[in-house]
Amino acid sequence: MKNVYHNRFFAMGTRFHALLPGMDDDTAERVFYLMKDEVLRIEKKLSRFLPDSDISRLNKHAKEKPVIVDDEIFDILNACRFCWQLTDGAFDLTLRPLMDFWKNQPQSNAEVDEFAQLKKNLGLQHVNVDDEKKSVQFSNNQIEIDLGGFGKGYALEKIGELLSDSSVESAFISFGESSVLAAGNHPAGDSWKIGMNDYLNPGKSIHEFRVSGGSVSTSSNFFVADNGMLKNHRHVIDPKTGEPIEQLRSVSVCSESPLLAEMLSTAFLVLPEEKIEDIKEQYDNLEVISVDYESGEAIVKTFEELQTE
Repeated sequence: MKNVYHNRFFAMGTRFHALLPGMDDDTAERVFYLMKDEVLRIEKKLSRFLPDSDISRLNKHAKEKPVIVDDEIFDILNACRFCWQLTDGAFDLTLRPLMDFWKNQPQSNAEVDEFAQLKKNLGLQHVNVDDEKKSVQFSNNQIEIDLGGFGKGYALEKIGELLSDSSVESAFISFGESSVLAAGNHPAGDSWKIGMNDYLNPGKSIHEFRVSGGSVSTSSNFFVADNGMLKNHRHVIDPKTGEPIEQLRSVSVCSESPLLAEMLSTAFLVLPEEKIEDIKEQYDNLEVISVDYESGEAIVKTFEELQTE
């Protein structure tokens, strides 16, 4: 087997791991550090945790007045609005205050005044973008932009462009294992195999994607506790109700576009099956796998199953 360069670094709250087969170490290392620089640049620009980021600046000042943004942020917000419209609002980058609210609520309580106010004031419809001036203003002071369901996919989209420009024939990039980019073929000559974890059976895959020049993104609304049980994060909000999705689910989306896969895997946790099917029909080579863990076992649904039910 040809030489395989591998390296990693920490960014966006998780581990970025790169495999670059068939390259000499000096060239592979140069490409790796180009990728690292790009990811760190994007994190510095988009992270709400960094006080000097463009998004932090928006969150601080756009409640009071229009804020001029650069072309990249302008395009990012328009991409988010497109996906918001495509998914009937299921992909929404303004719901962080509702996530924080439900962390402290043991159960649904729609009578709470704070909840009613948040539900009324949140939503991407309250982010006003002036196309001519390239400015952004929020319609109320409760809006905050959070690109947590966007950033890794956007970074992988840019990494894909960088790999193409660098004439890299083959690469495997794992970003926290939940977002994966596979360029070209595996060194053995076949497509890359990307497994979808069975969270009830550690180390086992519930589905295997075969990818050559594409990406897989997986989203879920739970974490695995120390006792092996699945516990709801309560951080996936249904914008229509304003409440967390209680059904334990994971969704994986395979797409040529890492950004599309990232945004749709988040939205598909919320959307009903018929809407997932409708979106799936609009894109070629889009594979969707949904796993329901609510019964205590993994129940897998593919798009083909959705069509025949």
